[in-house]
This record gives sequence, structure tokens and C-alpha cells, in this order.
Amino acid sequence: MCASPKLLKIAMVLFLFYSSLIVGVGPSSQNNPQILTISPQIALPIGVKIWFNESGGSVKGLTEWNEGESFASLGIGHFLWHPYTNQNRASFYSGFPRLIRYIEKKGGKIPTWLRGNLYCPWNNRQEFLQAQNSPRMAQLRLFLQQTIPIQAEYLVKQLEETLPDLLASAPQEDRAFIYQNFHTLARTPAGIYALVDFLNFKGAGISNSRRNYEHGSGLLHVLKGMNRAPRGSTPLQAYVWSAKNALIRRVEQAPPSAHHERWLSGWFNRLNTYLEGDYLGTRIALN
Repeated sequence: MCASPKLLKIAMVLFLFYSSLIVGVGPSSQNNPQILTISPQIALPIGVKIWFNESGGSVKGLTEWNEGESFASLGIGHFLWHPYTNQNRASFYSGFPRLIRYIEKKGGKIPTWLRGNLYCPWNNRQEFLQAQNSPRMAQLRLFLQQTIPIQAEYLVKQLEETLPDLLASAPQEDRAFIYQNFHTLARTPAGIYALVDFLNFKGAGISNSRRNYEHGSGLLHVLKGMNRAPRGSTPLQAYVWSAKNALIRRVEQAPPSAHHERWLSGWFNRLNTYLEGDYLGTRIALN
């Protein structure tokens, strides 16, 4: 089912309210990245916003299997779950199984049939669609709804784990300002949401290629491009400006026959949600 405007408004109010709360950021150096922590109160609205971005707030959207793909996409971040028939791509450390272990570690209640289950029980998209109204699917959707804050915490953990790889992929002379841009944003709830959502949305952009570093469109390239934003921009405004330019570059590099420009309007709308808490000016001091 699609989210109603009323539900979307409630989610927005929740986010703006909790954006005034504290984001914890631990001690750091470039060799020892800061530890990002968010309270459950902040994790909830961030998780809800990512859910709306990915699935329009649809409960059904928490359990997807896209046409042409060989895996299910579950939860607010569309975490991948491969069936047994796709063992070569399944891993104890891949998307959904890793999320399950994280939720279990955090004390979340896991349905019995999910515990230690590396493989998706549905072998293909057809089986998955046939099970849409099954008790197991209903239980899975309820579980995913109830754990939205923990899923958001997990995405923040992934963001933190990505930072060393981002820095390692950048030339030595660029690492300091990429690091600074990252942690300037990570001091605010709205900034963490912007970082986490774009990473989940368009990836890290990590590559050993100098050309890809100069012309890519992942999180690394957005952080790199912030320093070219118009003078007087806030960190979030500079981030969104850089992200929009990165996505324009992505469209320009795609084959004209792909008509990727048709996605730009929706992508820009998503990026604009990063600015909705910008006026709060919340700045959290480092411990």
C-alpha cells in the first residue's frame, strides 16, 4: 500500500523534532575514525525517511524482489537476500543475513525461522510473489516494521565502516578535506541522514581508477565536490549542491539511449529532503 500524505507529514514532524536531539560522536583521528552513534529516538525518524525514499512508506515495499534480479531486497535499505540456488553470491556477511545478526546482537526479537538462516527460503521471484499473502511473509513484514530504528542504526554503522575505504580511495592531498566534510555533516542528525541515505542510494563510489575518482557519482565524489559549492553555503547546502552535480555527471556519462535524464527530477526531490532540517543549525561538539 502507498503511504498517505498524512503519514508522510507525521514522519516529517518526527524527523524535525528529533533533529534537535544529540548525535554522539566519539574521539577520533584520521587513522582512528570517529565512532558514530545515534539514539533510538533519532534512528526512528531517519529510518522512516529512508523507508519513504526507497519504498514510499509502503509496507509491501519492505519485502521486494525486483524483476530481472536473482535475490530479494528487504527492509528500509533494501538489503539483499540470496536464495540457496544462488549460493555463489550469498555470504554470511552479505546484506540481510548480516542485518539479522546485528539486530540479534542489539537484543531484537528474531522470528525463529530467520535465526541463522543464510538463504532466502524462496528460490526465485515467482515463488516470492506467490508467497505474498503467506503467514511467513506477514511475519517478515511485521518484523521489518518493528525494527526500523535498528535498521537505521545498522546503516549508520555501515557508513562508519565505509569511511576508511573512502579515504584510502582518494589521493593523499584530498583526504583531509574529505574527512573534514564527512565529520562536519556527521555532527548533526540531518547530516547523518544525508550521508547514510546517499550511500544507500548511490553507493560509495570507491575505485582505484583516477578517472573514476575525478568523474564518479558516489558518496566519495559528493564529499570531494563540496568545496566547490557556492560561497556562503551551509555544509548541507554544499553537500546537496555537490550531489546534484554528481548525478548530472552520471546522466551525462550514460549512453543517450538509456535516457537516464528522466530520473533526475525524482533524484533531486530526494536530495532536497536532506535540507529539511538544515535551518535547525544543530551543531554537536566533539567529545
